[in-house]
Amino acid sequence: MDSKPPSSHFNYFPSKTSVKRNKRPSKRLDMSKKSAWFSLGHNSKNSSSNHEHEGHKFNGEFKARHNGFASRESKPKDSFLKKEKVNTCALSEEISVELMSNEAIYSHLNKVSRSFALTIPLMPNPLKDYIALAYLMCRIVDTVEDDSQANIVDKITWLSDFSFLAGDEFAELDVLHALKERALELTKNGSQEDDIKLVKDLDKAVNLLLSYDDEVKEVLCRALSIMSHGMASFLRSSLDEDVQEQGIKNLDDVDNYCYFVAGVVGEMLAELFAIYDKTVDKKELLDLSVSFGEGLQLTNILRDRAKDLKRGASFLPGNTEDEVLDYVALTEGHLNDAINFICALDPKASSGVRLFCLTNVVMAMYLLRQVSRNPLDPNCDYRISKANLKRLFLLSKLANRSNLGVRLFSLSLTIGMRCQRRSVRQLRDKVSIWDHSPTTN
Repeated sequence: MDSKPPSSHFNYFPSKTSVKRNKRPSKRLDMSKKSAWFSLGHNSKNSSSNHEHEGHKFNGEFKARHNGFASRESKPKDSFLKKEKVNTCALSEEISVELMSNEAIYSHLNKVSRSFALTIPLMPNPLKDYIALAYLMCRIVDTVEDDSQANIVDKITWLSDFSFLAGDEFAELDVLHALKERALELTKNGSQEDDIKLVKDLDKAVNLLLSYDDEVKEVLCRALSIMSHGMASFLRSSLDEDVQEQGIKNLDDVDNYCYFVAGVVGEMLAELFAIYDKTVDKKELLDLSVSFGEGLQLTNILRDRAKDLKRGASFLPGNTEDEVLDYVALTEGHLNDAINFICALDPKASSGVRLFCLTNVVMAMYLLRQVSRNPLDPNCDYRISKANLKRLFLLSKLANRSNLGVRLFSLSLTIGMRCQRRSVRQLRDKVSIWDHSPTTN
């Protein structure tokens, strides 16, 4: 069993059920230093004549103004955030300052994610609680973005406004309450009941996040802000008829998409693991983190490729057998980088963290081998049986004791598969904006 980290690394949860909320100075990410952002190579357009969204404009190069995430293209009266700041008094009596309990965290987790419900508890306290909460908040963002019945312009507005609020470390309590109400309205018809129940606890989740140590709070807020902004930009590009026709057309588009939905999560984990264990090489972890995230995301894309095509969605630029196998090889390369990420963590001091990562990576490798054997399966019948899942977990526990064991185990799962490696540093330099924040240490 992993021992708890020194108390200087984390502040444990307060025993009280409420937290005092103080307005803090703005800590939005400074995007002006990064030219490459999420773009499909076309100018974004809004197809609604009655609602001109006030977000960012992407035409292959992102340019930020006003020291924030977005270029304000609409009039101030169109801003949701502006309107909510004017009407805060009407909301004040309805706002909860209750913290989400640990019991509620894991109850939600068991309902919305089978795989992470199995692997997150492998980590030590309180790190597992931080990451569980972070996953749930990312899930709320994804629920809004993925709702099939919600108006796309309204989703873009919500995601952009949430990005701003997360960038300000949720300084405006009234705006948070209003965003929760709008999220419930957006997701009431097209989302699963368990996801809607999670959205109802958005304010409690944020209150808990704000009770964390400043280091942890800053990392989680940065990740949420980047992710929700990237999702908004992806949706915005879908309003462009030219982009709709071409979709994700090359590897650069794949890299950008995977960064905003998974690579940034890898960066968040690297930062949290470095806070937990001060002896790790944070730069090495960060260099590998984006490739780690892309490997897991590409596995999901390859696994669900045929199902996505049936609903008119495609996250790969080609769908012939050779093209799919090329991406299987790329994914295998990314998963090898994930193994290097795990081996950069100390087998003893970070045993639980390594087991969390390794279990997820070997499950991806197991599924990827199935895809390589039948790349165009129209039913996407790629799965891990309960018996094999148990076997993978037990072998992961044994292999986790040493780097040699980790490498030999991963090799046994991928032997004979084609692997295409890439430069992890070049990939991260190309897509990441994590380090371009005034709050980065």
